[in-house]
Amino acid sequence: MTIYRAICLILFISLQHSLFLSNNSLFTYFSLNKTLESSSEEVAGYQISNKKLRQEIKEIRKDKTFIEIYARENYGYIKKNEIFYQIIKNEK
Repeated sequence: MTIYRAICLILFISLQHSLFLSNNSLFTYFSLNKTLESSSEEVAGYQISNKKLRQEIKEIRKDKTFIEIYARENYGYIKKNEIFYQIIKNEK
């Protein structure tokens, strides 16, 4: 009977080792699950950003004046014989 108990104890210890300390342990599972959730949220954010960028590309291809407006707003594009006024807000 003692041999049976010793075998059961060894088997139990080896199973506990694989459950808590191996590469496929519960701790690894929860860590990888948390990483998966955060990666999924990040991917969803990128998908929304990509959708907005695709819509902007469609607008640029459809309307050529959009390029001029975009250049004026973001890069300070000025046509010949135009006067540029820059208004600086005081943030106090």
